[in-house]
Formats: sequence, structure tokens, C-alpha cells
Amino acid sequence: MFANSAPEDVCIVRLSAIGDTCHALAVVRNLQDNWPDARITWVIGRTEATLMGDIPDVEFITFDKSKGLRAYADVRRQLRDKRFDVALCMHASVRANVLCHLISAPHKVGFDKARARDLQWLFTNQRIPSARGEHALEAMMGFARYIGAGATDLRWDIPIGEAEQRFASEQSTSPGVVISPCSSQRSRNFRNWPVDNYVAVARHLHDH
Repeated sequence: MFANSAPEDVCIVRLSAIGDTCHALAVVRNLQDNWPDARITWVIGRTEATLMGDIPDVEFITFDKSKGLRAYADVRRQLRDKRFDVALCMHASVRANVLCHLISAPHKVGFDKARARDLQWLFTNQRIPSARGEHALEAMMGFARYIGAGATDLRWDIPIGEAEQRFASEQSTSPGVVISPCSSQRSRNFRNWPVDNYVAVARHLHDH
């Protein structure tokens, strides 16, 4: 789509959760590395904005679901005068789909129909290629590839303030590893590893 000419304005919709917004950040960095002059706007959830909001060269529009219907009005107001070359709808949910509808862009890219949950395909006019067995990061990076961004080194650099660094240093004086053993609790959630796998990881970290 933009293989021969860079987009000027790109809108990204990825509201949550923390892990998935980290995947989305890798896509943002990929777009910036390909098209450093492109203006990027990111519609993101309130909690996730507390982690990402200090990233320079990205305009964040925060969706606060606790406000109910007023949250959509807030986003609509902030988007009112904005026009984008493309919107990357990297979040398939009822809330995100409604927000995609509020974006003014000739190209609204969503997931392939098999992965376009909650009827996302009704709110987008283009779809990334179908794929099976992809990691969430690979799936999101498919949006960048679809619009013509080439592969670059993956990076997730998030500005960390002095206060945060001081807090982290006060918690431990030695290197540490955090193991987060669960994803969201849903019925038949096959993303959660068996306990034995986490035991193996912990033992490997201890031994090496």
C-alpha cells in the first residue's frame, strides 16, 4: 500500500491489555523505523496509557471505559478534525470496533475474517492475510507488512523516568527475573502453560 510512498498520518487502535499493547509498540517502532516522518496516533486504554503515554513522537488518545458511553464521545471529540491515510485496527472487540468506526481514513485494516472477532470485518474495509498458529506479535506485525513496512530489528524501548528507576533499584540489589504465570482467565484458555513448564523455566534460570 505504501511501499513506494510513505504515509503521513497513521492511526492505531489497540486498547488493551498490557502485554498486547507491548506487541503493538513493536509495530509502532517498526513503522517509525520505516517512515520516521509519519505522524502516529494511538487509541489506547487508560491503564495501558500509564505505561506507554510518555513515548515521544506518538499522540495518544485515551479511551477510559469506566466512563461508559462518555468515553466514546471523548474519543470522537479528539478525532473530530483528524484525517488519516490508514487506520490499523489491531484490536478486535466490540469497543475497539466502534472506535474504528469513528476514525476518518480511506483504508481501515482489520484482521482476516477468521480472527476478526465481534464482527470486526463490518467496521473495516481491508484485511491482513489469513494465518494460523501465529503469535500475537506476529499477527500484529502483519498489519505493518500489509501496508508496506519492511522488517526491522524489533524494539520496545519505553522511556523510564528517574523515579521509576530508583524504585526498581530499591527493590533488589541483584539481577532478577519476573515470571508471570497466567494470562486472562477465560474458558478453555489454551494460552496458559502447564505448571511443569514454568517449573522447568525456573530451574533453568536458577542453574544458569
